[in-house]
Amino acid sequence: MSQRSREIIDEIEGEILSGKITPGTRLPSEEKLCERFGASRTVIREAIQQMRGRGLLRTTKGSGTYISDPSLDFLATAMKAYASLVVEAGFDELIDFRILIETECARMAATNAGESVLKELRAVLERMEKVKGVRVKFSKADIAFHLVIAKGSGNRIYAGVLGAMERRIIEYAQTNRGDSDWYSGVIAAHSEIVEAIALGLPDKAADAMRRHLVSSKRHFLDLEKL
Repeated sequence: MSQRSREIIDEIEGEILSGKITPGTRLPSEEKLCERFGASRTVIREAIQQMRGRGLLRTTKGSGTYISDPSLDFLATAMKAYASLVVEAGFDELIDFRILIETECARMAATNAGESVLKELRAVLERMEKVKGVRVKFSKADIAFHLVIAKGSGNRIYAGVLGAMERRIIEYAQTNRGDSDWYSGVIAAHSEIVEAIALGLPDKAADAMRRHLVSSKRHFLDLEKL
């Protein structure tokens, strides 16, 4: 991306974030943008393409390009991209962020989750018991468990962000578990979380989730030292 395109993006993005131009506003034509920024069509098109990729703009065929409306899809896509690209040195920060979000998800699920969510959680626990010892299948069930709790929180932002980063974290965990029998410990921790949610105890559910994830983080850090 050219320096000029980056400068144009920064200016338009600043106007969007400041509220100077609002969602649904039609972007001026390429010709007018060229005049405004003193740039070629190639530079303007590059800037528009980049902003569209970031989710800031949407283009409707035969109508034009508009400032995007708020969408959790864009937030989730950005989080998924970050989680996928983050290097090992920054992975601890991603895990800490996950602990923060999932602790609150468990707390809210204890208040907001209904019987359908509890039924899903118990079904996932049963599946984990059945595939105990089979790393790939167990990890998939592990992902499902945490995503059900996020859904049960009733907060779409939490669920969207967690869904975007959970798979990358579980994939990392799957390859960094070591050879010990960790399956039973994970199931026991999950069972404690479900019990607290079922009893409608927000603080207990949050504490159980936090202890589970902190324990997992410590395990990975210990393995890195070997």
